[in-house]
Amino acid sequence: MELRHLRAFSAIAESHSFSKAARQLHVAQPPLSRQISQLERELGFKLFVRAASGVELTREGAALLEQARTVLADTAGFFDLASRAKAGLLNPLRVAMAPGMCEAVNRIRMHVVDRSPNLVIEGVDMASSAQHDALRRRTMDIGLLRHVADDPDIQSEALFAERFVVMVSENSPLSKCKALHLRQLVNERLLLQDRDWASLAHDKIVALCSAAGVTPRIVTLEAIPGNQAAMLAVVSGEAICLALRGAISRSYQPVRGVAVVPLDEPYAEFQVQVAWRKGDTSAQVCQFLRSARELFPPKTAQPSRPIVLARPAMPQAARTERTPPRR
Repeated sequence: MELRHLRAFSAIAESHSFSKAARQLHVAQPPLSRQISQLERELGFKLFVRAASGVELTREGAALLEQARTVLADTAGFFDLASRAKAGLLNPLRVAMAPGMCEAVNRIRMHVVDRSPNLVIEGVDMASSAQHDALRRRTMDIGLLRHVADDPDIQSEALFAERFVVMVSENSPLSKCKALHLRQLVNERLLLQDRDWASLAHDKIVALCSAAGVTPRIVTLEAIPGNQAAMLAVVSGEAICLALRGAISRSYQPVRGVAVVPLDEPYAEFQVQVAWRKGDTSAQVCQFLRSARELFPPKTAQPSRPIVLARPAMPQAARTERTPPRR
């Protein structure tokens, strides 16, 4: 038995056709048929039977298919690993990226590879709230995230600031404003994420409302502000939400029909940070950090009002509406 026999078996099983499998494998059909005959003789039973729709697996063939796929996947993984080892690329730098951070990470990546072309950087989509734990568990090496609670095992530095923006339907009169104050939003349903999902973002928004003397009309949907479900709620006029936007980043999914209006309030910003395990002095991490600092020197990260970790008091008359998920 050879790998070509398993490839032929898997391709025919998936396409239900010898001719389609032959085209997929770039071989003529007669050699493919011979490979299956050789495999059946070695196994001692038939793998396929003719059917009106083409060919179907026998009971024995169906039992073997998943194992054949596993062998083929493991073999492909083996050769990929060997290729990476030959090129010296066995240890990629794993970078966790909060939503909307791809452009920032890519700029750092290009800066790094100009100096270290053999360094491979693998990006992984990950919420800011999950990145510290991933760094501690060593499933990630670097995190690019929006401010989260301090962690004694994690070091971090501010890279640049993002400002809060208001997401409203283009059909709303608010969409025509050049900027919005929180007082203008008092009658709107404000979509706010659960505090357990992003406590500092939640507390920051509540603190901004409190400082502005605004009683928010909070609504909880089966959506996280900025994601696709939230944007659907916004574009339909069901709610508004606050998101973050920087020169090269944003925390929301752009959707046609949603207007993005700057929020004009003091300290209405968050810092984007780069984070890594405390004491990690690996060459790859140091190279990434060096490039990040050169691209985003400290002067570009303006200080914002400190965020108090204790949960701020909600304005006394604040109302929270819980809306069941849309079906």
